[in-house]
Amino acid sequence: MSPRVADDLLPGFLHQVHLLPGPSAVEIDLEEVAFVPPYGLVVLCLIGRYARTLCGQVWYRLPRSAPLRRYLGRMGFAEAVAGFAELCGPPLPAETDRVRGESEALLELTRIEERVDVERVLAQIAARVEAILAAELRYTAVEISRFKNVVAELCHNILDHSQNWGYVAAQRYQDPQTGAKYAVIGVGDLGIGIKKSLAQRYEVGEWSHAQAILNALKKNCSRDPSRGLGLYVVEQICRRYGGSLQVKSGDTRVYVRGRRHSEHRSAFFPGTLLSISLCQRQG
Repeated sequence: MSPRVADDLLPGFLHQVHLLPGPSAVEIDLEEVAFVPPYGLVVLCLIGRYARTLCGQVWYRLPRSAPLRRYLGRMGFAEAVAGFAELCGPPLPAETDRVRGESEALLELTRIEERVDVERVLAQIAARVEAILAAELRYTAVEISRFKNVVAELCHNILDHSQNWGYVAAQRYQDPQTGAKYAVIGVGDLGIGIKKSLAQRYEVGEWSHAQAILNALKKNCSRDPSRGLGLYVVEQICRRYGGSLQVKSGDTRVYVRGRRHSEHRSAFFPGTLLSISLCQRQG
């Protein structure tokens, strides 16, 4: 479930859940799904949470693919949806069955609800990610520190700007054609979105959601000028390491790579969704 696939699925999903009477149940069918990157994991959690606000019960029908079920188990999918959804179908592996050595996860799917969650995420990264980034992506100590700063900035953005809570997950991959390795981070929430967040400081009445996203990527455009540089920092690090950034807020998804960007209209969905790709350092 890439950002583009999520864009394609959201209109039908939203149409269906808004037609349901209050006490109805929603089943999110994942049986035929074969691959879910971090962005897709975050989207799956958020659409389940959103559906739960409109209906009495939410079910996820788990994939038939055994490798994907193992992956969902390792990434902590069951824990991430606990409290608002149930799982049905072939079970996910129990915690004791997980083989940590085979996990490609940089960071399991993690709820960000309060400050202590951000500290826990950073502790997990410090314990596991530094060796992976150094050995596989060839990052220096300074670059690893910047990677951790990206994750911290995104997590703090959820708490500072969304007025809600959200998720973060990170994964490492290897391109089957080139052999190059890269890391992908997915982050999302069901909050107020970028445009409404910036409205607390700017006159945004005439802005489209795309304009709000692009303005949020600028150095001096932030809801709170006294804390951090927001998405500007994230975009600069993506550019430095040949990566890419995708941001969805409101009815638009913006894809940024280098100095170029493209805008893609999609169904309006509350909150903000991001996918960040960081490539292997060359040389």
